[in-house]
Amino acid sequence: MSQDITFKNVTFRYPIASSSVFENLSLTLSKGVTAFVGQNGTGKTTLLLLAAGLLLPTEGKVYVQGVDTADLHEDEQRRQRYVSFIYQNMEFETEEPIESLLHFVYEQGFYEQPEPHFIDTLIHNFELEHCLAKKTQEISKGELQRVILAFSLLYGSRIVIMDEPIFAMEGPQKYHAMRFLTDFAKQRGVSLYYAVHELDISQRYSDFTVLLKKDDSLLYGRTPKVLTRERLEEAYEIPLVFLKQKEMLYRHMLKVKDEEKRKHFLN
Repeated sequence: MSQDITFKNVTFRYPIASSSVFENLSLTLSKGVTAFVGQNGTGKTTLLLLAAGLLLPTEGKVYVQGVDTADLHEDEQRRQRYVSFIYQNMEFETEEPIESLLHFVYEQGFYEQPEPHFIDTLIHNFELEHCLAKKTQEISKGELQRVILAFSLLYGSRIVIMDEPIFAMEGPQKYHAMRFLTDFAKQRGVSLYYAVHELDISQRYSDFTVLLKKDDSLLYGRTPKVLTRERLEEAYEIPLVFLKQKEMLYRHMLKVKDEEKRKHFLN
């Protein structure tokens, strides 16, 4: 089983924090599609940022395909050749239409032999046809997420790390997007690592899952062995039926915030 990312005796604490997020963590992540799940505050985003070389350990080392992230941290172009990162709630405004941005990202990426119809394939699979003439600030949060997912694949990094990449999408769109992402990754040998609130997404589309707990421990392995009822209820500290209701409430809250923002922009 090929290795992609290795945490070796990693301790990490934020500068103003009195306690560590992780203490002496050793973990090896295999190539493939891996989901990161767990309650809020368990360190999912921090772990992904460490994996991407955007944060450096307080102690210990993180290696991406054998390269120390300390050697990549200050060299953005070299780092992005290895890893591209999609932040949660990633937003930006531009005067350029989305179609121009898609072509620009592809031209700036790392593909040695550009494919004539690659952009069209992404536009179709992420359902972006009606967005092409618009600016990023003129589309919904779910549409923007799909645009950013297209950017991440156009860039050509060996590893794509995503923090809650589909939370604002509607049900059918999120499943279609994840199915395309995972198929793309397997066909091209790209690894995907992503944090997600919806456990059924992890169960459907992930080869591996990292389950983070409130006691700073974690479980990692093949998804069916990690996401058992017993382990989920222990990690989330509530019965599984209530956990699904909590996921629905979280998604509704995000949709309301997005609608309020769009109304403010249009007014």
